[in-house]
This record gives sequence, structure tokens and C-alpha cells, in this order.
Amino acid sequence: MKTFLCTGLGSHTSFSSLEAVRGSAIRRTRWAGILGVALSLAPLAAFSQDAKRGEQLYMMNCAACHQPTGTGIPAVYPPLAGSPMTAGGSKRAVAIVLNGLQGPITVNGAQYNGPMQPWKAILSDDKIASILTYVRQAWGNKGTPVTPEQVKAARAEYAQRTSPLSEADLTAIADEDIKP
Repeated sequence: MKTFLCTGLGSHTSFSSLEAVRGSAIRRTRWAGILGVALSLAPLAAFSQDAKRGEQLYMMNCAACHQPTGTGIPAVYPPLAGSPMTAGGSKRAVAIVLNGLQGPITVNGAQYNGPMQPWKAILSDDKIASILTYVRQAWGNKGTPVTPEQVKAARAEYAQRTSPLSEADLTAIADEDIKP
């Protein structure tokens, strides 16, 4: 006796026993599970590659001042680990990287006064996004990822700016993510 099983989308498969139906269902379920896990991990793998690239770019461009561990240099360069600039919205962090920073700044109750160069003429939107995504998620930070589109929007907003930001400028920037 043949058993027919609907396999979805209007198709039917013929089986010679109930055991064959059961075996086929288990195989399909396993593959669906494996495929589902693979598909759900795909964005994580893409982020992982982007974070790795961001880490490499950070080490090449930022670690001399902010240190490989993100702890900064006391009184000179502020820490990025545990900084409000890395935990809040992305707008301030992107503005700092694009325009640089000059003058004293207070971070977590300590004052720093080392200048930061502007990177807008040196790093692409993609590289800045990778670095900031890494920084905002490294060392226990919980900031959201930064996209190249967000950096592009901020770059357009600050296109006419020729001087580095000050602490007063940072305070005036809303603590929110950039809307591309």
C-alpha cells in the first residue's frame, strides 16, 4: 500500500511505509533546522567580519592614543571603554571622528586635553563606520553599530566645518543615532 504525503506547495510524495514517511520528515526537519540556524547566523557572521576589520583599522589609526584596550592616556586622551560617547547615540562619536576634537574634555569625571585630528579627509565612510562599530561594541561597550550611510549623512552635515569640535560643541549635539 502506498502512502501519500503532502510536502507543501501542492506537491505530494509517495512512500511505501509509514516508517519511510517518518524518516523523510525527520531528514527535512533536520535540514530545515540547519538551514534556519545558518540563515540566522549570517548577519552575525557579517558583523563579525566587519568588527574584525574595525579592530584592525582601530589598531592602525587610533590605538596609539586611545590604547589597544580603549583605556586612553590619563589627562591626555580619554578612554573609549566605558565612555558615554561609545554607549549613547552614534551622532557625537561620528562627529568627533570626522571633525577632530580640541581643548579640554571631561569623560567619566576626569579631564583630558590631548588634541584629536579630524579624519574626514583620511578615512572613508566605510572605514569610519567599521572603526566606530568596533569601538562601540568592544571592551564591554553596548553601543549600536554605525553604518557607512550614517557616516555619509554626518559628513554632509559637517561638510562646511573647518575647525575641530570643542566640549561645548559636543554638548550641543543630540545624543541620538544618525538618521541617514
